Amino acid sequence: MVAVFRLAVNDFKNIIRDKLLISLAILYPVVLVMFSQILVQFIAPNLKDSIPLAGNFTVFFMLFVTIIPILYGFIASFLILDEKDEHLLTVLRVMPISRNTYLVYRMLFLTFFAFMVLLIFPPLSGLLENTQFSYLEYIPIAVLFSLLTPFSAMLVSSFATNKVQAFAIFKISATIYMLPLFTFLISDNLKYIFSPAPNFWGFIALREVISSGTSDYLHLIIGFIYTIILIIGLFYIFNKKN
Repeated sequence: MVAVFRLAVNDFKNIIRDKLLISLAILYPVVLVMFSQILVQFIAPNLKDSIPLAGNFTVFFMLFVTIIPILYGFIASFLILDEKDEHLLTVLRVMPISRNTYLVYRMLFLTFFAFMVLLIFPPLSGLLENTQFSYLEYIPIAVLFSLLTPFSAMLVSSFATNKVQAFAIFKISATIYMLPLFTFLISDNLKYIFSPAPNFWGFIALREVISSGTSDYLHLIIGFIYTIILIIGLFYIFNKKN
């Protein structure tokens, strides 16, 4: 426990010291909230006559809910890459704390922050006014989306050897995360062509909660199982390569 606490303190120091990481951890979520409020309060009212759907912010909300955990996953991957450069992962082989314990801690540390931001984002954003959104039903979906943090972190850390490669993988994966948004344009079973994207199942469940206030437990459970399997697979690949 003492070792984990020291790691947490060290993580805070690393994040605060790095301007990019502090921007991702604190400023970007604030910017998303500010942009949401500007969209709701100022932009949409001026467009409602010319664009009938100007008051429907569901797509924006789902986009931002995806971005938030990805940002924290990117922070986690950068911290891991820094520690790989400092050969900390090698040192952990002879330390009291095991390497697997360290990696699990690293994932949970920033997953927790992603989850907390996901919890406070809906009321602060104002994007879900005049919908059937149920906050209680949203909580397990927020847990599912927060798993994108360890998934993104392990994806980048498993295949990137430096920060340049990390940026490239991050951009490519971010594009893949955006693909499920096209489910809004596709009806029936054709939407399942986007099912390999890890956030697809969360999108379907979240869309149901927003539109009807009820949970789509089938897609939610599949999402949990699928995402956890992906994380375990990437965890295995990371350990094999490092």
